[in-house]
Amino acid sequence: MEMKKINSGKLRAIGYDARARMLQVQLDDGSTLQYGTVGEETWRSLSSPGAA
Repeated sequence: MEMKKINSGKLRAIGYDARARMLQVQLDDGSTLQYGTVGEETWRSLSSPGAA
């Protein structure tokens, strides 16, 4: 999964796997969170500039 670097609060990178509908979030402490059944519309909203 390709990760998109962001700098918003504790978030450092986000990625999305459309086939698996999986959102992955990397925090500034190095931990990674994964969320399943995330739609592409939610991903587009989160990955848009100024959204986070």
